[in-house]
Amino acid sequence: MKQVRAVRTRRLILQAAADEFDRQGYAGTPLTCVTKTAGISMGALTFHFPAKQDLADAVQAAGIEMTRQVMAHVAELPVSPLARARALVLAIARLLEESTVVRAAARLTRERSVERPWTGAWLTCMTELLSRAHEEGRLRGEVTPQAFAESVQFLITGIEEYVRCALPGAKGGATAVCRAARAWDMLLYGAMCPNQAREPST
Repeated sequence: MKQVRAVRTRRLILQAAADEFDRQGYAGTPLTCVTKTAGISMGALTFHFPAKQDLADAVQAAGIEMTRQVMAHVAELPVSPLARARALVLAIARLLEESTVVRAAARLTRERSVERPWTGAWLTCMTELLSRAHEEGRLRGEVTPQAFAESVQFLITGIEEYVRCALPGAKGGATAVCRAARAWDMLLYGAMCPNQAREPST
């Protein structure tokens, strides 16, 4: 029973920390805010996470794991590399829209002096997919996979901020996924070879 309670408390702390890091960032989130949101004592928090850095590391790890699970699903889609890249963009946009853990991981990646762990979790895969599409002649010769992937990174950062500013519970207008789809299609329009048929939506 103690082990079950410990797991439940740790999960509660992680979610509360993600909510606060997402709203206020790393520097703007004191541990007292996390304990208040979680409804626990400071002693209970520091038992699981002795320092704020440990808590942020755990939130980032959780966000990365959720992102990798989505990437694994996208990797199994029976579509072209370019269509898979589009599916990955939309899946990440959906994660950012639905999960404060993933949004917090994205924000912590930017704000902490660590080597972009959350971004790197999906950006390498994106670059590989775009490289394969380039090798297949789907992209213009002058459009490098790295430059395209960099544009996608800016797109994802914009989606993250859009979702955060639209919260809580904003209604009306396009969802983050719809906006990401439109932005991707415009990027692809400028990058695709003129003689290539338009990639089907996934």
